[in-house]
Amino acid sequence: MRHLLSGIVLCTLLLCGGAPAQDKSHKVMMILFRGTTQAETGFMDHLRGRLPVEFLVRDVAGERSKAREFVREARRERVDLIYTFGTSVTLDVVGAVGKVDPAVHVTDIPVVFNIVADPVGAGLAPAFAATGRNLTGVSHLVPMANQIRAMQRFRQVTKLGVIYNVSEPNSRLAVAQLRGLAAQFKFQLVEEAIISGPKPEAADIAMGMQTLIAARPGFIYLPSDSSLIERAAAIVELARPAGIPIISATEGPIRQDGALMGLVTNYGNAGTFAGYKAEQILRGKEAVRNIPIETLQRFTLVVNMTTAVQLGVYPPLDLIKIAELL
Repeated sequence: MRHLLSGIVLCTLLLCGGAPAQDKSHKVMMILFRGTTQAETGFMDHLRGRLPVEFLVRDVAGERSKAREFVREARRERVDLIYTFGTSVTLDVVGAVGKVDPAVHVTDIPVVFNIVADPVGAGLAPAFAATGRNLTGVSHLVPMANQIRAMQRFRQVTKLGVIYNVSEPNSRLAVAQLRGLAAQFKFQLVEEAIISGPKPEAADIAMGMQTLIAARPGFIYLPSDSSLIERAAAIVELARPAGIPIISATEGPIRQDGALMGLVTNYGNAGTFAGYKAEQILRGKEAVRNIPIETLQRFTLVVNMTTAVQLGVYPPLDLIKIAELL
């Protein structure tokens, strides 16, 4: 009887293919611009909790030419999905609509982008919808008009300064939006362009800020531009002695570098949302071409109160009740 039962068990295992099958391991390449941020942590944590995943983390470290090298590696490694951080890297990996070169850009591997301020303006897609190509992703930026309304609650600004890097799409798009809003919000826009290339040096930033500060704007706007975010501490320190606060499009410069305020979305939440989209693709539940590009719907007013005290520029009481005060 014992041998009969053993035979039945063995036969059952053979017929059923052995022990219950595990989800296959997925290989995901992450192509970053300035190292790992909370966006990547959120993305990886989401996928790790749901699927067996091997992450290949690659960083262009501000050198956009490296993206081609990583694209070639992704093809050699036959990765299942590529995650990209930021507008520049995403454009380098997949190309803009109508400008895709299959010899250079990825066309046959699903790509999920994250922390792209304006995917439509950057030419990644014609609309916030399913793209019909091997691309979807998450935009993190709060509408510019909402950011300006929040700023005007701190101080009625008749002159707004902006420092921007002409080599970065996000910077150029932000300035274009600010120009379009100047009449509506009744401010003069003072622009200072950094033209020294993708990775501005400290001296380039200092020179640009000196010119901008001399114009005496009520606020200086810091765009969602990784090349400038890396220099945010220097930008803040240059503006502080002149009593000029910084409004930041992203949360990092407020939390870490002393920018006064910003109406922002959380990088970690954006990463989780991007991770959810990647999960649908890796599980085969949805084709990437059918998954819409979306933005987060919850915004947070973040205020650095240490900076507020130093500059004497405070949020009104009704905003204090709803803001995140640091």
